[in-house]
Amino acid sequence: MNWIYIAIVTVVGILLRLGFVLTVPNRPIYDFQTYQDIAVNIFYHRGHTYLGEPIAFQGMGYPTVLGYFYRLMGNHDVLTGKMFNVICSSLTLILFLLILRRLTDRKSIIYPAYTVLAFLPNYIAYNNVIGTEVFVTFLFCAIIWLQVSALPTYLKYPLLGIFIAGAALTKPFFMAYPVLIALVVWMRTKGVKDALVCLTVTGLVMAAVMAPWTYRNYEKFGRFIPVSYNSGYVLAVNNNDNNTKGGWMPLDKIAVSQETRNQMNKILQNGQRSEKLAHELDPLLKEEGKKWILSHPGKFLELGFLRLNGMFFDGAWDIRAWAMNDFQGKNQPWSPQVYERNMNVFIFFSGIVITILSTLGLSYVLLNLKPLVQSMFRRSYAASELVLIPTLNLSFFLAVHFVFEGQARYNFPLLFLLVIGTVVCVEWLRCGNRREITLSA
Repeated sequence: MNWIYIAIVTVVGILLRLGFVLTVPNRPIYDFQTYQDIAVNIFYHRGHTYLGEPIAFQGMGYPTVLGYFYRLMGNHDVLTGKMFNVICSSLTLILFLLILRRLTDRKSIIYPAYTVLAFLPNYIAYNNVIGTEVFVTFLFCAIIWLQVSALPTYLKYPLLGIFIAGAALTKPFFMAYPVLIALVVWMRTKGVKDALVCLTVTGLVMAAVMAPWTYRNYEKFGRFIPVSYNSGYVLAVNNNDNNTKGGWMPLDKIAVSQETRNQMNKILQNGQRSEKLAHELDPLLKEEGKKWILSHPGKFLELGFLRLNGMFFDGAWDIRAWAMNDFQGKNQPWSPQVYERNMNVFIFFSGIVITILSTLGLSYVLLNLKPLVQSMFRRSYAASELVLIPTLNLSFFLAVHFVFEGQARYNFPLLFLLVIGTVVCVEWLRCGNRREITLSA
C-alpha cells in the first residue's frame, strides 16, 4: 500500500466534509427537524419525546446517540450535530479501506474505490444533514468489516449482534440481517453448523440489546413494538391506488376504504393529532397495505420498480433538497442567476456520478447471480467475499425498498457497495478476466 497517497486522500476527504458543513448553510426540515427536536429533548433530560409525548415513530438510534453527543458537547446547536456526522463519515472512510483490503489485494481496485468514496459528492454533502444517513452507513460499514475481519468467532459474532442492534434501532429492517450474515457464512464455508451458530449468536445478542427499548415501547404504548410503529404507515402510503410514483405521499391523499378513513380521522382527531404520535395507526394501515398488495400484484410490481428507479436513477436532487436548502439569500458573492446556474451544474454532475455507480454497481449484482446460484446449490463451489458481500447486501436492500419506499436519499448507505461493484466491473473490462479477478480476492 502507498500509505502517503492513502493519507492524502483521507485528509483531503475529511477536510472537504468539514469545509462543507462550515460553509454551506442548511436547516433541518420535515423528518430531519423531528430528529433534531427529539435529540434536543434528550439533551434536556426529557426522554425520547416529541411535542411533549413519548414517540417511537422512527428508529430511536440516531436521535438518541445525537442527544447524548449534544450532552457530551454541552450544547444542542445544529452545527454540533453536523460535526457528529463528520466524525461518523471519517470513521466510515477508514472502515471502507479496511474492508477493501480484506476483499482484495489488487491495488487497481483499492485505490480507485477509496478515492471515489472519499470525494463522492453525496458522502460529503450529507454531513450537512441532521438525519440517519451518515450514522447508519457508519454502522453498516462496521458490520461489513466485522464480517470480513479475521477476528475469532467468539468475538466477531457478539460484536456483530451489537452493531446490528444499533443499525436495527436506527433502521428496523436490519432486524432481518442476521439471516443474511448466516447465509454468507454458509456460502463461504458450506458448514451448516457454522451458519446456525452465527445466526443464533448474532440474533440473540441483537435481541438482548434491543430488549430495553422494546420493553419501553410496551410500557408506553401497550403493545409489542420492537423498534418503531411506522412500518404500517409506510406500507400503506407507498402501496395504494392513488400512488403513481412509488414514493411518499400525504396520508390524507392515500386511497383507503371509507371505514378505514373514518378510523384514521378518529385516531388523528380530525387532523388535531400528529400522525407521528398516532401509534394506533400502525396495525390499521399495515392491514390496509397488505390487502392492497395481495389484491393488486401487478400494480405493486409497477410501484416496486418505480421505487428502485427513484432510488438509483433519479439523479442527485436530494443533495439540494436536504443538504443545501438554505443557501439562497445568505451573504454570498453570487447573483441569484449565477447561484442557480452553479447549483444546477453541481447537481447535474453529481447525478451523473450516481447514475454511473448505480448502473455498474447493479450490473455487478446481475453478473454475479450465476456464481451465487452455484454457491447455493453446489457444495463444492464457494463464492468469494468479493462476490458475496456487495451482491447479497445490495440484494437485501433492493428487496426492502421494492416493498416499502424508494427515493434518492435511500441509496446513501449502499453507495460504498456500489463503488466496489463499479470499480470491479471496470477492472473486469480492463483486464478481460472476470473469473481471475473474482477468485484472486
